[in-house]
Amino acid sequence: MFNNNNSNDISPNVSHIGEGLQVEGDLTSRGTIEISGIMNGNIKAHNIKLLETGSIMGSVKAEIFEVFGYVEGETEAGEVKIGKTATIKGDVYFKENLKIDEGADVDGYLKRLTDNAQKNSQKTTPQKSVKSKSEDTENKKAVNQN
Repeated sequence: MFNNNNSNDISPNVSHIGEGLQVEGDLTSRGTIEISGIMNGNIKAHNIKLLETGSIMGSVKAEIFEVFGYVEGETEAGEVKIGKTATIKGDVYFKENLKIDEGADVDGYLKRLTDNAQKNSQKTTPQKSVKSKSEDTENKKAVNQN
């Protein structure tokens, strides 16, 4: 009756957080999750569809993420579709495709992720050049001499 196969294959099953249902905590699925209720926590799945009445307060990671409701948190997905009824408060990182319908409200950065660049690479600081003591001393002598 139950399959205890621990493979990382995508599950054809669809899970649903219905309207009126509030989930507290993190959620992980190999399949599809449809949300029309409230999700307070981080969510990770292959495909996430946030319906108009749904909201997520936490980070989202998915291969496909369709948003028609409210998200407050960081989003990372291969493909992101933001519908006209969506509100997103947080940064959106996508790998392949991003579609935003007219009327959608996004308050955050939209950034394409590449294989070479990661989210934290934008926070790097330039490195200072290192001088040897002899170079530094020569420069001081040159500056101090008239």
